[in-house]
Amino acid sequence: MKKKLTARTVNALKPTGERFRVWDTEIIGFHVRVSPLGKRTYAISYRHKGLAKEFTLGTHGAVTADQARDLAKSYVGLIAKGEDIQAVKKTSKAKADMERFQTLGAFITEKYAPWVEREMRSAPEPLRTLNRDFGHLHTRRLSEITPWVVESWINQASKKGLMPSTINRRVGILKSVLSKAALWGCIEQSPLKGMKRLRIDKMGRVRFLSNYEDKRLRGALEDREKEERLKRDRYNEWLLTRHKEPIPALDGQFVDHLRPLVLLALNTGMRRGEIFNLRWADVHLKGKQLTVRGEQAKSGNTRYLPLNNEAFATLVAWRNQTTGDGLVFPSPTTGERLIHIKRSWAGLLKRAQIHDFRFHDLRHTFASRLVMAGVDLNTVRELLGHSSIDMTLRYAHLAPEHKADAVAKLNS
Repeated sequence: MKKKLTARTVNALKPTGERFRVWDTEIIGFHVRVSPLGKRTYAISYRHKGLAKEFTLGTHGAVTADQARDLAKSYVGLIAKGEDIQAVKKTSKAKADMERFQTLGAFITEKYAPWVEREMRSAPEPLRTLNRDFGHLHTRRLSEITPWVVESWINQASKKGLMPSTINRRVGILKSVLSKAALWGCIEQSPLKGMKRLRIDKMGRVRFLSNYEDKRLRGALEDREKEERLKRDRYNEWLLTRHKEPIPALDGQFVDHLRPLVLLALNTGMRRGEIFNLRWADVHLKGKQLTVRGEQAKSGNTRYLPLNNEAFATLVAWRNQTTGDGLVFPSPTTGERLIHIKRSWAGLLKRAQIHDFRFHDLRHTFASRLVMAGVDLNTVRELLGHSSIDMTLRYAHLAPEHKADAVAKLNS
């Protein structure tokens, strides 16, 4: 069907129950598509390098017939010059997208944060770092975040006492953002590409609990639980004197997740994130073993950890007072995955009078005790989930016998 496409002729088109087209009598390729429901869309058909293509100009109502005719005339001129107007539109859209996400803050909000929340287990951690440490860069264009800018932040962070390993970890998050921006076409190349990490002592200092500190930590855990039970009892007494319904008593061996969580870390060497992600489906009490799944492990490899007597008894007691479903240590407020235990952990260390000790050092304590008990380094590596022996070698000095034996051979 052919007609000169004007407001009058287009308005007069009625749906037939099937899709059809009406071609303009003057402009080659210009036409209107009419859907079975009556929606009318202006478009232009053309050929580029032998391929038939169609370019949408707009829907009737959003654009008028006269506006669509003017657009069609301008595009016919471009087609006559050999241009692919569909490709030009895609290029223009890509450029507009690139311009839209040119600042660090816009890129994080619109693209990076949704990807992190969907793909990464520890989503809040990198986003928190980007806001806390690099919030002052959010208004900068991605291409302006150069090594010099980051070096300025590194100098300030070093003056504040941040360890080189911590600085490397936080800068690594920023570098990953810019790498994603380059991969997704928002910038041509990451301005931090090739920027080197700070040198760190890989062997480093290994902080682990002394026997005396271990006793103090366990004592602090028990004292904390006694106090929590006393608080609950006193509060209930207060409620009863006012003829109010008391809250449930703290039944079970533990008052909350802190003590079983710490005891499990001490006896398995699991990372904090691995414990937070642990589900009852991966705890096999019958076989005295638990599974750290690859998708939850830093190395990406699944490993199986045997449970010693204390770890086993802890999990049995904890399961008896919980649902035994889902996460082993869910957040007591949301029921979802724990984000952190900073407040309770800091309070515990203060109560135990233990200084300069991180939760991760429970993992060092586990590994150090194994090595000092004569367990070979490769077995320690497997239990810790290290992908190579290099990380495990930091504990080698705790078992110097093999070096002493080697040197003793010179005596003869």
